[in-house]
Amino acid sequence: MDTLSHDSKSARLERLRRVRALLAANPVSQKPRRISWFAILGTLVGAVAMSMTLAGFIPMRAGASAKTQPTFSVPDPIIKMASIAPQTAVRADQDPLMRPMIALVIDDIGPAKAWSQMALDLPMPVTMAILPYVPDAANWAIEAKAAGHEVLLHMPMEPFGLEDPGPGALLRRLSADQNRQRLAAALERVPGVIGVNNHMGSRFTACARCVAEVADLLHDRGLLFLDSVTSGKSAAARTVGKRGVPMIRRDVFLDDLDTPTAIATQMRRAEKLAMKNGVVVVIAHPRPASMEALKNWPKILEKQGIKMVSLRAAMAHKQAQERGLRLRSAEL
Repeated sequence: MDTLSHDSKSARLERLRRVRALLAANPVSQKPRRISWFAILGTLVGAVAMSMTLAGFIPMRAGASAKTQPTFSVPDPIIKMASIAPQTAVRADQDPLMRPMIALVIDDIGPAKAWSQMALDLPMPVTMAILPYVPDAANWAIEAKAAGHEVLLHMPMEPFGLEDPGPGALLRRLSADQNRQRLAAALERVPGVIGVNNHMGSRFTACARCVAEVADLLHDRGLLFLDSVTSGKSAAARTVGKRGVPMIRRDVFLDDLDTPTAIATQMRRAEKLAMKNGVVVVIAHPRPASMEALKNWPKILEKQGIKMVSLRAAMAHKQAQERGLRLRSAEL
């Protein structure tokens, strides 16, 4: 039979009907939708951008809050302390940034020449207290200053008892003019001093009137006063300051007993006081045992974090403590 004649219009319509019926009875699943590479790439870029934003959020906030806080260059231990302690006013004697310090004064410079020279050669800041009645007092002052030391007039003053303070001493029985003349003459013999401390003087410094009479001269010349505290009855502390004279007191006598054991004991005492109080003034003398002990003292103090300073530096920090102030110094 001829195919073309047999494949009539009615036959084709019948086949189409059967195909539609078959499809209706067994539907074919839809093909999965193809994912565009552009869509994938866009998704990845968005995810990366979001992660970068989240990672930068916390540092940005920390940096913003840090701008509201003051910054200081301080040691790590202090930073740790600050992180757990509230911000409070700190007195100078409680200031963790201030190192304990000791100011050393050597009295009686002049008469014992060899030992006085050893005092000038000590490898540390030392204040030399020079007796005015030695013939070469001016030379000692010049040499001490050339060596970088501060200089005091070690002024003879009347003691209790029968000890002789030396020629030109300040005495209670003298008039105010006589004592001022003696002090002025002694200052001329020891040039370039920063102040005065008493040689002996337990009786004279116990007299408030006597101390006040010479304090005006110190004020006029811009000098400080170191009270050697040769007597517990000293009136200098309550008298000199009222005249506007800067004043500081001795804390430790190093060599009342001139033996290595006694000196070592006093050194340890001075170290403990420095750690406790911040500022300590020590007086020693040009004697064999003292000079030998003092040569190595700076190294011992450095290991403990204690610094040796000039008398004026000690006075400045002491005054800051009394006023409840912080004091920063390039020397520290």
